Amino acid sequence: MAFVGDESISALVVLRPAVGDLAGTAQITADTVEAFAPDPAAATAVRAFLTEVGFDVQPLVGISCAVVGPRSLFERTFGTSIPSEGSELPLDRLPDDVAGGIQAVTFTPPPAFGPTGEFSV
Repeated sequence: MAFVGDESISALVVLRPAVGDLAGTAQITADTVEAFAPDPAAATAVRAFLTEVGFDVQPLVGISCAVVGPRSLFERTFGTSIPSEGSELPLDRLPDDVAGGIQAVTFTPPPAFGPTGEFSV
C-alpha cells in the first residue's frame, strides 16, 4: 500500500533506552521491557518537540509512542519523501537532543486479517 496525497498517517516513534541501544536486541518481553526504558527527560523532550511541530502525539507505551499527522508534516519535519510502509525515517534533520532520544521512526505495514479472496460457503 502506498501513501497517497496529504492524508493523515501515523508512525511509531521508538525511543532509545536510557542505557545502551536496541540495535541487535533479539526480543523485548514484559519481563525485560523495563531494562529498555527511555530516559524520562529524553522522552519528554521528544514528545514536546513532536507536539510543537504539529503532530498529534499519543501516550508513551513501553518504549514507544505513535504520532499522527499529514504526510506533508512528516516530509517537512524529517526532510524526506515518505518511504514505503515498514521503512524508517531519517533522524538527521531533527535537533540533536531530540534525535538522540529516538531509536527509530517507522511506518508499520497494516495487519493482515486472513484471506483476501471472496468468501464462499
